[in-house]
Amino acid sequence: MTNPIEMEKKFRVNPADLAEFLKNKNFISNKTIVDEYLDTPEGLFYQEGIFIRVRNKKSLDIKFNPDHLGHKDSNDHTSCHEYNISMPFDPASAVVFVTLEKMIPIKCPAPYTYNAFLKINNLESLLTLDKKRSTYEDDIFLIAVDEFADFGTFLELEAKDNNISLEVFLDEIKKATQGMAIQEFNSGYVEIRLSEINHSLYLKGKYLIDQNEKAVAA
Repeated sequence: MTNPIEMEKKFRVNPADLAEFLKNKNFISNKTIVDEYLDTPEGLFYQEGIFIRVRNKKSLDIKFNPDHLGHKDSNDHTSCHEYNISMPFDPASAVVFVTLEKMIPIKCPAPYTYNAFLKINNLESLLTLDKKRSTYEDDIFLIAVDEFADFGTFLELEAKDNNISLEVFLDEIKKATQGMAIQEFNSGYVEIRLSEINHSLYLKGKYLIDQNEKAVAA
């Protein structure tokens, strides 16, 4: 299955601010999500802004922004394409790789198995993120509150209608979060964790927490 376009923003939040924000939202679910991110030993996919993960051992997800491929000065992670492959691999899902191989340096495995996928793409575990996620929705957003034991609580707002313009999406976010003490950042959870456990690789990434770090790392 594929979901080609995803438009979202993440914020670090004070949990005390969330009760007021969520009081008129429709609750959907609580769940634990374990994401294992994969990369080459050199982190080559991360450096190009391509994120490969296994979610709860049930789905292989590949996310990237096609417009940013090959560009070193991109630092806005608001919009991306996401491709999903159910696990264990089903031969019918091999068509997803046909699309991906035209866009990024990823190879479809033969035989069509997860272990063969790791081997042909020289992938190993980069890091694992374990979070508790509460999901809600309103007319505009799919809303996720992510709680990590080791680095805080985050609010993720995703557009329900990905056909809206980026300008309208950002304006709706501004209105929805008015008065909240939030810290916006253009990167994702991978960058936060890598900044702590492998800072040299973190600085080679496309989407850094602080844009000024790009100039320092250059």
